[in-house]
Amino acid sequence: MVKAELIYDRGYERDYRIASGNIITLVFDESEFSISFRENGEKIGDEFRFIDESSNEERYLLARMYSPIKKEGLGRAVLEFFKYITDGSIYTRPNDNIKRDDQSHLTEDALYFVGKMQEEGLIECEQENYDYYEDF
Repeated sequence: MVKAELIYDRGYERDYRIASGNIITLVFDESEFSISFRENGEKIGDEFRFIDESSNEERYLLARMYSPIKKEGLGRAVLEFFKYITDGSIYTRPNDNIKRDDQSHLTEDALYFVGKMQEEGLIECEQENYDYYEDF
């Protein structure tokens, strides 16, 4: 299991060293509930975006998840960072093949990622005994 190494924390920004030696900065945007990726100060790729659908609890829907660098532990780092900042829980929609306007439907390798993060306790399991790997 590859993990990005946290090397510096500036509150809403964290620097991580990945296996290649590159430093990737995760930046939390509290107005958008998103975390973007930067390298050498430049935004790279898209981001992870969360939706606050709860009225009483700190519970967030993972609506968009895109990591520009895969299999380096950055997705896990995003979830850990978000949970630390918000002190809330994260969940996803089930894999029901419904395309949603808020982009919260699961596509491509998101099924595998969600399954792994559920095993690690970073994402809540909404459906008992649902095997995210089955459809991957």
